[in-house]
Amino acid sequence: MKRLYFQGTNGAFSEVAGHKFFKPSIKTIGRRTFKEVFDCVAGDPESYGIIPIENSLSGSIHKNYDLLLQYRVWIVGEITLRIKFDLLSLPGTKFTSIREVWSHPVVFNQCEKFFTRYPELQPIPVYDSAGAARILKSEKNKNVAVIAGPQVAGLYNLECIKSGIEDNAENFTRFFIISAHKKFLSGKNAKTSIVFGVRNVPGILFKCLSIFALRNIDLTKLESRPIIGKPWEYLFYIDFKGSVEDEVCQRAVENFDEVVSFLKVLGSYETKGVV
Repeated sequence: MKRLYFQGTNGAFSEVAGHKFFKPSIKTIGRRTFKEVFDCVAGDPESYGIIPIENSLSGSIHKNYDLLLQYRVWIVGEITLRIKFDLLSLPGTKFTSIREVWSHPVVFNQCEKFFTRYPELQPIPVYDSAGAARILKSEKNKNVAVIAGPQVAGLYNLECIKSGIEDNAENFTRFFIISAHKKFLSGKNAKTSIVFGVRNVPGILFKCLSIFALRNIDLTKLESRPIIGKPWEYLFYIDFKGSVEDEVCQRAVENFDEVVSFLKVLGSYETKGVV
């Protein structure tokens, strides 16, 4: 059975997304940090990893963009998951008795309206929302609730006190499937991710992007990240529809390589849309 590494504890959204991408034929293995996920995938060539890369409310997960550049891994798939948050507690806990709420800091950012409505509740950051539920089950503290996905309640014998407390119902997270094996998908459903650097000359970014525009290649994402040790210099990450195995995109990337100072193709991969 295939192995899939994810950041977090059983019940994490990454694990849910992984099962939906691979269906039942995957064994999920949780790790504490994103770096550990990359380490495991790089050191276990027959495995896969799943990492969140962007949330529709809180934006990009910059750490994972940096790790994609640092490690020799490839993006081989993409899936988008609808994110719903519930307030969970030990059975029999009354809402009025809750003093602390545990979850991942990013989750708090996506539930700001809830904490504005209930300022007496103190948010306590934990490395993972499902991990917070596991700790609560162990410690049996009825003055604590956790914010996590609905799938977590049954796993850790918790009850839902309030449902759907995220700031906006249009809350989605995009995940990349990564592998140590290079495998480029071709065809109309493919998407490609690249990272590049440019020389500091006038109009260079416009020139780079026009290479895609002139070929009617649809850019779906543009992200900049600072280059460590080089103040005010940046790398740019681009997602576009199509594959480097297809002629029009292949020619665009070849032309692109002539005008940039650095280029790495991160993958041409299958995208499964929203699940």
